[in-house]
Amino acid sequence: MGVSVGLAALSVSSVLTPVHAQQSSTRLERLVVEGGADEPAKGPDAGIVAKRSATTLKTAAPLVETPQAVNVVTRDEMEAQGAKSVSDSLRYTPGALYEPNGHDVRYDWLYIRGFNQLGNMWLDGLMLPGDPSSYANPSINPYALERVEVIKGPASVLYGRAMPGGLVNMVSKRPQAETRREISLQTTNFGGVQGSIDVTGKLSEDGQFVARFVGLAKNLGTQIDNERDRQILLAPSITWAPSDDTSLTVYGYYQKDDPVFSPRFYPARGTLLPNPFGQIPRNVFLGDPSWGSFTRDFYAAGYEFEHRFDETWTVRQNLRYAAANQHMDLVLVNPAFAYPFPGTPNGSSLSRATAISDDQLGTFAVDTQVEANFDTGGAQHTALLGVDYNSATSGRQFGNLAVGVASIDYLNPVYGLAFPTSPVTTSVLQTSRQLGFYAQDQIRYGGWIGTFGLRYDISQIDTLNRLTGATATTSDNALTGRAGLSYLFDNGIAPYVSYSTSFQPTLGADRLGQPFQAQRARQFEAGVKYEPAGSRGLISLSYFDLLVGNALTPDPVNTAFSVQTGEQSVRGIELEGKYEVTPSLDVIASYAYSFSQVTKSNNPVELGREMLRLPEHQAALWLNYRPHFVPGLSLSAGVRATSSYQSDPTYNALLRIPARTLVDIGAEFDFGALKKELAGSTLRVNVTNLFDEVYVTHCLNLTGGSCNYGAGRTITANLTYRW
Repeated sequence: MGVSVGLAALSVSSVLTPVHAQQSSTRLERLVVEGGADEPAKGPDAGIVAKRSATTLKTAAPLVETPQAVNVVTRDEMEAQGAKSVSDSLRYTPGALYEPNGHDVRYDWLYIRGFNQLGNMWLDGLMLPGDPSSYANPSINPYALERVEVIKGPASVLYGRAMPGGLVNMVSKRPQAETRREISLQTTNFGGVQGSIDVTGKLSEDGQFVARFVGLAKNLGTQIDNERDRQILLAPSITWAPSDDTSLTVYGYYQKDDPVFSPRFYPARGTLLPNPFGQIPRNVFLGDPSWGSFTRDFYAAGYEFEHRFDETWTVRQNLRYAAANQHMDLVLVNPAFAYPFPGTPNGSSLSRATAISDDQLGTFAVDTQVEANFDTGGAQHTALLGVDYNSATSGRQFGNLAVGVASIDYLNPVYGLAFPTSPVTTSVLQTSRQLGFYAQDQIRYGGWIGTFGLRYDISQIDTLNRLTGATATTSDNALTGRAGLSYLFDNGIAPYVSYSTSFQPTLGADRLGQPFQAQRARQFEAGVKYEPAGSRGLISLSYFDLLVGNALTPDPVNTAFSVQTGEQSVRGIELEGKYEVTPSLDVIASYAYSFSQVTKSNNPVELGREMLRLPEHQAALWLNYRPHFVPGLSLSAGVRATSSYQSDPTYNALLRIPARTLVDIGAEFDFGALKKELAGSTLRVNVTNLFDEVYVTHCLNLTGGSCNYGAGRTITANLTYRW
């Protein structure tokens, strides 16, 4: 217990070959770390099943013992399913709406249990620079990741302010002692090319220094004509481990996004609804590829330190500085009024506007932990004390202009026009600081496991309107906690119950000028997890009851202001199973039922209605089969279904998003099975949305360009060489 997670990546005691790797001599072997843990808590993982996580309890806790629903997507799963974004990686995860704003090359749009995660994402246990109102929010390329993990429900007890639906933490690739090299080339049915490299291994014979470099460059086409998805990624890291008890990993990250981008603003008529003049083609570029740009630079540097003093005490510190800068100057379909003024006869002509933004995000975050492993009587304790600090800035400048902007005929688009530049109409600077103190104890007594935690946060957000000079301060002191109880049977079944709370600061002030208090949430959860002995699998079933208070709702005295008497409720059931059934067959199955309701509101339109962007039903099934009679071949197929849901705040029945069912397939072949000289060479082909279903993912109004299409059929071919 208490073994260093960072050190674990270096202290290799044995090598585990997953059962499905036994059919091919060229499949990379996975590592198992020493220290009593049969699986690493941060990866790499053997196959699609993760057994431990350092995210959920900030210790190397087995997932089966964690009294809360947790979803982990491993590197192998991301590769097998051809995930090209973090949002893509969660397509088969219950309770995650992975395409709430449609297909978009810029961001990881993602809702967890009905709550938006944009601007609220974590990387390696520290919050990324983020602001839901900013265009600078970074989108981490999944090629740089070992895992994507989701803690369902409130997670403030260890992380401070967080969205009530859940917390998404991405786990980066880190240096490994075993030398591994990988290069790959990728292309799609839309054209273009992507090249990537991943190299890791020892820098010194004694293994004290281990390094890794991950790089990627792409210039790919998309489902929209003239659009290009262009990106450069550089992620070096180095680990120094002078002893088995000490490790220091220093890392950097740089990502530049420079797409030729068509803004996703389509009207309802012609997409979700019929248009007598003709439906809007999914591939039409509604901006102007020769005018404007969208660029974003994200960079980060930090370290992860760990030292184990003895069998009882371990100290860890994670520190990172990160920043993102973004510039946008685009022409787009008018979000408020998409169609021409009355009297204009051409119904295939759409009004447009120009928009400009210059946004900056920055954050300094540090998390210091002390872990103690000890016994009291017959009880075993894993105690954790910690303090973390986060200082962040968000600068936003935005403007749009509709007057004098040329419209576009989507049946006969004309490009190469000149457009007026938008003036800046909004300029805001926000600075935030959060200091949190937390304590947690995992107590094991026989088969019983109790998990208890408390946290106290001091949070302040200062907002400056740079155009008017007006300032506002939002201050919150919050006490949050979690209590859970599990029982682990010898056969691997572990029922549990838990109660957890969270807070999320709310910006703004009421009619009397009083700053809003933080949004509060509490969740009761009961479930059962099953980890079959002697095989690789994890199955979990959970029931949750989530209540969110202090929500904003119109002030009945003056509806131009808001009061905090709103309340939202989400109750549901989630099922997830990941099981390597045989050496030839992997299965992932998931289902989520969500009953949501706006239980308190001064807005009669939403009172008693479902929450937006939260389908009642979501289900998915994915199979990966390696036929023994064709060595080196792997075949996969998946289906994912979503029931209808509402995204329009007026709850217009015409704009309800219909149910959809999408099918994915894939195949991978290891050429080493044909010829020894080709060992290490593989070709993987993935097809998402196999039947090219045309569907709309959201619509916000009837008059403007407020809708977006989902991703059409995409065929991706990836040629990889490992040695």
